[in-house]
Amino acid sequence: MNCFFFKSRAFHYMLPLQRQWGLPLAVVTALMVIVSISPLHASVEEDKCTNPGASLSNFTPEVPPRPSPVYPFFDAGDAEQTIADYKGQGVVLNFWATWCAPCIKEMPSLMRLKEQVRGDNITVLALSEDRMGAKKVIPFLKKQGLESLDVLIDKKGKVARKSGVRGLPVTILIDAHAMERGRVVGVAEWDAPDAIDFVRRCIGPDPS
Repeated sequence: MNCFFFKSRAFHYMLPLQRQWGLPLAVVTALMVIVSISPLHASVEEDKCTNPGASLSNFTPEVPPRPSPVYPFFDAGDAEQTIADYKGQGVVLNFWATWCAPCIKEMPSLMRLKEQVRGDNITVLALSEDRMGAKKVIPFLKKQGLESLDVLIDKKGKVARKSGVRGLPVTILIDAHAMERGRVVGVAEWDAPDAIDFVRRCIGPDPS
């Protein structure tokens, strides 16, 4: 009886839609299916970025996800980039500086994370807030053995401000649609197995 009642009520609901919009019954049915699935899809997407594990216990999800700021930063050759250039990839966007001791502490783990998720179409971008720019960052990364991290400069801290960053280090997880899924304020063990698994789950592009 319950199944019959549900079908009957849905059928009577569809009839006014047909009369009002002149839509075929099959089209109305498809629209109702899409509407019913959408909340479930949104819930599944949000669940991808929950339960980060002990290594990322200071992760705060962004619910609902929001567009990441499209504001320029610069590489070692002063060429301009934005997060939009990485659309289609997951991005771990870290804000750091050479004078920030906690930042320096976690950077080796970020480098190892980059190596681990390279094959998952996820990249790690370490965005320096140093006022002296590349001429300060290049020798620093070399001295610390962190050359596999790209030299990227946030001139005058504009990307940090647009992203709501008020201290260092801060790391923002951005999905393949350039949407912020959450952030970690403070140091994290990015190369811990549970952290690597979470990054893959939260911002790894869906298989095509």
